[in-house]
Amino acid sequence: MRAGVGAVLLATCLAFAASPGSAAELISGLSPASPQPAADDLKPGLAVTYYFNAFNNTREIQDWAKYRDGVRGEPILILDYFVGDGDVLTSGRADEVGADIRGYINFPVAGTYTVAMQSNDGVDLKIGGVQIVHDPDVHSDRYSELTPVEITTPGWYPLHLLYFEKRVTATLELYWLKPGGSGQLEFVPEEAFAHIPGEVPQK
Repeated sequence: MRAGVGAVLLATCLAFAASPGSAAELISGLSPASPQPAADDLKPGLAVTYYFNAFNNTREIQDWAKYRDGVRGEPILILDYFVGDGDVLTSGRADEVGADIRGYINFPVAGTYTVAMQSNDGVDLKIGGVQIVHDPDVHSDRYSELTPVEITTPGWYPLHLLYFEKRVTATLELYWLKPGGSGQLEFVPEEAFAHIPGEVPQK
């Protein structure tokens, strides 16, 4: 994990953002958590359950989970993992890791957010019950499309993220640009993520 964006990544991200045809259609219809979780119930980061297998697609994580118990990991405080051949997220393992990540993400204001991910390997991201990123297969580091996401109501939204790393290197990063913002994408900050221990949030 790293604390900030390096110069090389910034240049890559800006070039990606400026590339023709890189933006997706506007995604709307996200459902906020109802009722909104109480502040006293929320704990920092996202809850994660790990499954250890040589996955080739994110859907295999849920199939595997039907027959194998997962291992609960330490909460993931921020999705800024660019670890090369080190441990995958908070799993303590460097290869053949699948992660079922759940919790809440807070959108502080209404408007259109631009969202993107970089991943290695597969990733599936749903927010408020709506598919935001779908790049489910084995691949080297690459960015998703820049996806405009319409938020009509500020607040906490359920987040469900499936991710796996098969072998060698691991990357999992989530970026946004807030409504009315200009400049480069930024990591979604720590304060935007939370979970309720023991809860399985709505998808």
